[in-house]
Amino acid sequence: MASLKQRIYWKCPAFLQSLLASWHARRLDRERFGPAYGEVLRDIATREGWSAEQFADYQRRELVEVVRHAARKVPYYRRAWPDAGVDPESIQGPEDLPRLPILEKDIIREDPVSLIDETLDPASLIVLHTSGTTGTPLELYRDVWQNSALSAYITARFHRQAGVERRRNRSVSVGGHMVTDPARAKPPFWVYNRLWRQLYMSSYHLARRHLGAYVERIRRFRPDYIEGYPSSVYAIARHVVENDLAPVPMKACFTTAEPLLEHQRRAMERAFACRTYDQYGCGEMAVLACECPDGALHLNPEFGIVEVLDNEDRPLPAGESGQLVCTSLINRVQLLIRYRIGDWGAIGTDNCSCGSGRPVLGRIEGRMGSVLVAPDGREIGEAALSLLYYGVTGVAETQITQESSDRFRVRLVPGRDYTETQGRKVVANLAQRLGPVDIRLEIVDRIERTPSGKFQTIVPQSAAEAGEPQPQE
Repeated sequence: MASLKQRIYWKCPAFLQSLLASWHARRLDRERFGPAYGEVLRDIATREGWSAEQFADYQRRELVEVVRHAARKVPYYRRAWPDAGVDPESIQGPEDLPRLPILEKDIIREDPVSLIDETLDPASLIVLHTSGTTGTPLELYRDVWQNSALSAYITARFHRQAGVERRRNRSVSVGGHMVTDPARAKPPFWVYNRLWRQLYMSSYHLARRHLGAYVERIRRFRPDYIEGYPSSVYAIARHVVENDLAPVPMKACFTTAEPLLEHQRRAMERAFACRTYDQYGCGEMAVLACECPDGALHLNPEFGIVEVLDNEDRPLPAGESGQLVCTSLINRVQLLIRYRIGDWGAIGTDNCSCGSGRPVLGRIEGRMGSVLVAPDGREIGEAALSLLYYGVTGVAETQITQESSDRFRVRLVPGRDYTETQGRKVVANLAQRLGPVDIRLEIVDRIERTPSGKFQTIVPQSAAEAGEPQPQE
């Protein structure tokens, strides 16, 4: 359900929407490119060329500091660790992490403030609402330093390897914010953020009949790079390829938040005449991996420590797939130690040919990049739909099934503070993005899991119509 402010914004002419977007970016600029940005960039530069052993030593030192700090200043760990018989002083390195209990998403969902450093005022922090790729809405806290640090890592380890940088280079972003009314039937479906030299394009208007307008606007804009959700960027690239159009040349294409499939990568590289780089991370700032020019997904060891566990929570060796459990080293606001992130993957066994000492994330499994198709043909990816839960509390898990072109079902597992109002809000947010459709809300006790322990957050129409079996426990 759109706020009054958003409805007024949607009524503004396109030029005024772009002015408002640039004004909004000034606030975001202070949060994402504050004084810590340059400081962290310089700090990262001192570690370029480090060996795997040097990164391991760094993690060991930081882990000891994080665990001690959590034991003294974070209410949840101060309660949970003594109850589990844990002596924080015994944690001297990553090899000792199995002594600590695993942090489940339920803890964050039900009492996110208990994980915040008690010396901080939660009201002064930046609050994010996200479901990631697991369908579990979470309330996450950061401060300006963390947001700026994240931007620095994206710049240093992701964008700069392709010779580009946000704010300095012209870019196209295809993201989940509703930059124009979802009901809008004709272009423009984008705004120009002058401060960042960024053309921000809607992920909610990618109907085939509109894609020509998207491509033409990008071509006239002449960006240095494009970034966004794979499903959204692919829709634009596919139009170029399928219609045998001339490429829209750029220096790089960057994808994140959803799985990047091989056919999507091929279409993007053909459409934009450049290399595509993928990224893996989470709003919790527990892990960050960036693809290098040689095609490996390198973990950033300074961000956190990644464990791979089997179904009995036992450590697995490199090369074997299991559940990812992450300990954030960079998040000193809402501390996440041995956090079960909800994805499966494996640590790579071989050194990358690029020569970096940073470890490789061999593969990510379990992230499902399905899309919903609105009655008018617009394709809306999983990452864009994560914003359905903005301002919604009391929802444990959801699964959205497209049963026909205009009929959808939302299965919802209530959380501790759930009310019918919250369920109606989720349905209203979904309807706002899809248009005039029939949405049925179904309250359930649980959503079946796949063998990997996850559930499909989106069941597309093709799977629903084919009667494909639902995941089982």
